[in-house]
Amino acid sequence: MIGFKQPNIWARASRKAAGITAAVLGGLVVLAFAASAANAQSLQTVNTTTVLWGGSADLSTFGTGGFTTPTSGVIVEGTAVSEFRNGPKGADGLFACQEPGAASACLPVRHMWYGDIINGLCRIDPEIDSPQVTPVNGFGTFNVNVLTCLASVQKVALTPGQITFDASTNTMYTENTSRVAAGALRVHYLPDGDKGQGSVDLIRVDSLIGTQLNRNAFGGCPRLTDPKGSPVPIVPDAAAIGPDGNLYVGDIRNGSILRIINPATFNTNTDCVPAGADGQDPNGKIQIPVLSADERFGAGHTFGLGWIGHTLFGADNIAPWVKFNADQCLTPANGNTTCGAPVIGGMPVPTEILAAQAGAPQGGLTTDAQYPNFPGNALYVGSFPNVTRVTNILDSSTMKINMNYGGGFSFVTGLTADPEDPSNATLYVGADPTQGGINGTGQIWKVTPVAAVAGPPATPSIQLATAGPGSGQATLVWVPSVNNEPTTSYTVRILLASTTGGPPTPSTFADVTLGAPSTTGTINGLTAGTGYQFQLEACNVNGCSAFTRPSGIVTPFTASAPLAPINVTGVDAGDSTSAAIAWTMPNNGHSPVTSSLITAFLGASQVSTNTVFGAGTGGTISGLTCGNSYTFTVTATNAIGTGAASAASGPVAISCVTASDVLVTESGPASVNAGSQVTFTITVRNGGPATAPVVQLIDVLPAPLVNFTTSQGACAGTAGLTQFRCNLGSIALGSTATVKVTIVLPSNQTSGSVTNSVSVTATDAGGNNVDTNPANNTASVTTSIATPQLLPPPVGGGGGGGTTAGGGSADIEVKGSAQNGGPNVGQSDTMTWQIKNNTGNTTVSNVVFTLQMPSSFTFSSANSSIGSCSGINVGNSGGTLTCTGASLPGGQTMLVTVNFTPTQAGPISASGSATFAGTDSQPGNNSFTVTIQPR
Repeated sequence: MIGFKQPNIWARASRKAAGITAAVLGGLVVLAFAASAANAQSLQTVNTTTVLWGGSADLSTFGTGGFTTPTSGVIVEGTAVSEFRNGPKGADGLFACQEPGAASACLPVRHMWYGDIINGLCRIDPEIDSPQVTPVNGFGTFNVNVLTCLASVQKVALTPGQITFDASTNTMYTENTSRVAAGALRVHYLPDGDKGQGSVDLIRVDSLIGTQLNRNAFGGCPRLTDPKGSPVPIVPDAAAIGPDGNLYVGDIRNGSILRIINPATFNTNTDCVPAGADGQDPNGKIQIPVLSADERFGAGHTFGLGWIGHTLFGADNIAPWVKFNADQCLTPANGNTTCGAPVIGGMPVPTEILAAQAGAPQGGLTTDAQYPNFPGNALYVGSFPNVTRVTNILDSSTMKINMNYGGGFSFVTGLTADPEDPSNATLYVGADPTQGGINGTGQIWKVTPVAAVAGPPATPSIQLATAGPGSGQATLVWVPSVNNEPTTSYTVRILLASTTGGPPTPSTFADVTLGAPSTTGTINGLTAGTGYQFQLEACNVNGCSAFTRPSGIVTPFTASAPLAPINVTGVDAGDSTSAAIAWTMPNNGHSPVTSSLITAFLGASQVSTNTVFGAGTGGTISGLTCGNSYTFTVTATNAIGTGAASAASGPVAISCVTASDVLVTESGPASVNAGSQVTFTITVRNGGPATAPVVQLIDVLPAPLVNFTTSQGACAGTAGLTQFRCNLGSIALGSTATVKVTIVLPSNQTSGSVTNSVSVTATDAGGNNVDTNPANNTASVTTSIATPQLLPPPVGGGGGGGTTAGGGSADIEVKGSAQNGGPNVGQSDTMTWQIKNNTGNTTVSNVVFTLQMPSSFTFSSANSSIGSCSGINVGNSGGTLTCTGASLPGGQTMLVTVNFTPTQAGPISASGSATFAGTDSQPGNNSFTVTIQPR
């Protein structure tokens, strides 16, 4: 490691072990704060109380306990009233918060949930705010409640990595660190479970992305490749939810950081990206937005992730690293560029920090910020023998580094910070002296800072004072000062700024009290146009600090609609139908622009409009006709209203361009049984540069037609024949049309293969070819035909020549979908379930489909294409719907439609499954869960 030099603690890490030369190191700029404040960075020794919170103090003396290599966990609330957070009970046996007319609600219980390589994802009892008792007979007071543990996922053992929690959706996220297991997992937390102590849904566990090349057995998306072509994830072990609400996942064997967009509603049936994609698509639902520092120069590693505000911290194999504004990586805010990629060039790489204090932080990394509350103040980094704590980490003027925080540990395996008070958070350190070699030797230590002398907090530091966000408002941002006593509140004093440059004077406004642990606050009711300054004090049970010095002058404003945009210009987009428009926004009215409307005029007549959402100052408008000249205006809208329209742009002539490159691709199954139905998916795309006016598709079918669908245009074909063609109409630049065609194979063709061949043409209205690249106008797919396996007759006789699975073997597959994945509460919706017999020419008997209706769904009706449904009355909520069919031929599908009305906001899931009178050869696809999220 490069030696530590005070006062700059943000030292680079040496890469000699990674074989990286000093010349390369010279390109890694150290993390720099304001130079004038650098001297305030200092090492600090903090007195702590470190007690054995759970587990066995010593294997040889006391034996084993309940923990094995405990990982970084989370602290979450249940719904039961805490016995220790609401003060003493009154004579009537009630807390003050339980009395009639109580001013505030009772505080609920809090429990730690952690990962264990033997027990899985588990709750620790009793509630975390219970008094700490001196270890009895060498064991800590707290222990794992094995009845709460999620120990496996579909019979595969769960070995969790770092756990993160979204309190807004009651969702936990963790990783199964096995190479062949479920990858990144979504676990549904039930705050009212176990009589309000909190539990997890042991059945509804979702794999979001796995470690396999293709979709894994748990339904998770296939893995990606990093910018260097390496697979990711391989061994996922780190997780943290960013301030954008997205899930960020790290990997032991790769330094690429995955981002899963909107993880609570992420649907692996629709949101996966193509297998092996490089994760660089800013519109993808799974991305690689950040490469850690060592990923750029080696294999890369990640041993923990944590956020404070918009800053992401991580732990690699060399040292911790930091990336400011990491939630902007691979977004329009940074030009849709991955931070740290490619290996040469691209956005700045995350910077390694604390090299001398926290080298090789393989024991874990965490912060005291927990989504959706992101005040945050402290970073904790664990190497195997010790922990480094950095407080006020984003403020170079008051930053403190505590090395060997809490003392030495046998072998650190995880860190969990209590987010209750970011100025003085308690830390829980997981350790295991045998490194998991012997079950039950894990420990969890509670580290609590101790004030040398009990007293009020130190004076905080105001970092930012700004006007807004609304009329007559000001916003303050501050950093707490750590003195190891929990802060309870902050007080803001409002002063009138001098108009002559003198000191501020008292105002008529009363002091404003803000609750801890927040480190930001908005002051309301100020007079627009008047200058104010602010002072801040912090308070705890021992009193209050001195007030800060007055902040800078803040002059609140009156928000208004945006002014009219200026400098509106346009250019021909080159596709015969659209123009690109740009403009300047002179003033947004002190409220961010939320959308802009582009309007196109042909002379005095309005011909087209397009709304550009966000605060951007450019967009495209279509619906234009080549050969004409247009002018354009722009109006802007914010939260206050819509401003005046801009002056018209100069005229823009739209040229007539007909050249286009229409290409076709096709996909289908690799192998099917004789007599099966086969569906081919054909995709036609226009690569431009202009709209393709008339696109036609011809398909030479290898077997009789069953049915077809198309996303646009019209197709013609007769069931039972092999002639099929489509007129898809016009396809715009960059757009696609999708055609699905299904055929049925002869039952007597038991070997060989079939090939479906398609071709497309692109012409103008006169029939003249406009396609500039005919080489990609054809495609084909070959599907092999498997020899069917004859099944034994049912037990008890009744031979059917092996063609009826009554007691034999077949494959029944269940899939489902919702007509509307996000309906309004009270709005009717429909689920459609497909129960398909995948076993070629084999008919199964006594097919039974069951659907567990959620209690938040009001049942309206159900219908089955084969047989009938019963079990739930109209108007009822919850219950089990059962649909039966006497038989289902090979390759055929039984369709069940269920109409219902959601009665509460989601996400809400319904699970359906199917059985038949025989043995299913693929039981893993016999059930399916449909999730919707009513609003």
